[in-house]
Amino acid sequence: MSVSIRRTAALLVLSSTLGGSLARTFSSQPATAHISSLVTPNVILDKSRAEANTKRMLERSGRLETTLRPHVKTHKTVEGALMQTMGQRSTITCSTLAEAEFFAAAGFTDIVYAVPIDPFKLERAAKLAEHVHVTIDNVQQLDELISYGPPSPGTKWSVVIMVDSGYGRDGVDVDDPDSISLAQKLAASASADLFMLYTHGGHSYDVPPGDVEAIRRISEAERDAVVSFKAKLKEAGVDVSGVKTGVGSTPTCSHPPSHLDGVDEMHPGNYFTYDYNQRVIGSCDEEDIACKVLTRVVGHYPKTNRLQIDCGWTGTSAQGKEHNYGAIEGHSNLIIENLKQEAGTVTSADGS
Repeated sequence: MSVSIRRTAALLVLSSTLGGSLARTFSSQPATAHISSLVTPNVILDKSRAEANTKRMLERSGRLETTLRPHVKTHKTVEGALMQTMGQRSTITCSTLAEAEFFAAAGFTDIVYAVPIDPFKLERAAKLAEHVHVTIDNVQQLDELISYGPPSPGTKWSVVIMVDSGYGRDGVDVDDPDSISLAQKLAASASADLFMLYTHGGHSYDVPPGDVEAIRRISEAERDAVVSFKAKLKEAGVDVSGVKTGVGSTPTCSHPPSHLDGVDEMHPGNYFTYDYNQRVIGSCDEEDIACKVLTRVVGHYPKTNRLQIDCGWTGTSAQGKEHNYGAIEGHSNLIIENLKQEAGTVTSADGS
């Protein structure tokens, strides 16, 4: 028999697995293929739900008078990105240089590579500089950019400064004078321009189940961080007249603050499909989840009350154990007990 397992908490973390599966779903499976003919594990996309999620986020961004710059790492497909941008090959966010290269090759422009740049990758990034904005959050990265020089004759690096709004993973501290100095040094460079102040409230994924108000407080902190930092840069003499500000994660863009005054862009990504963890924390409802993972039962062990499935964390995620990695559709009495690399264990919720 086969069961469908809903996506888990870390769809953004293992989006490379999802991307490959979604690419096959979009382009390779015959339109008449029956679900039972699919190789497992396999991601199944509900296109109508994804389209509804996309439309809703675009409308929300418009109401808040911001531009939506969707993150594409969740699916890594041209088809998905075009759904998110309403057919425009422009204004997207990615997390790896390989993603930036892929989308640039597909004709996309205005791409924010939203991870602080590894100097080892500057030569590759330079080839994309016409279409890609690189990110920094410390002076060592900026020094490497300046040392490299213009990405090509007569051009400049377009640079995003990552701002920490409470996540603590990366980004400058808006209250640290060194952060001002970083922006001043960038502004004085002959080979780089400041394009955007960008923040990602990734800690919104860690709020207690259903605590929408906690998510909204983080969304307010995102807004306040970039807006206040831009004001401090202006006060310090940095020309910020053309500098954009960007905020967002899927939870905070699903529950934004009452206003985003001073913010130019929102950049959520997981909202395209949502997932089980997003439902748990309150970002979406059950009917908004647009993807599932199909797996097959390959072993039944009555004496230990377990089933083995052919889907491990490479097909879903290593994260999400606190929520049993998701839910098994149509079998509320079953839970995913554990996931190994290529296999998983299912048991009954009550141990019976």
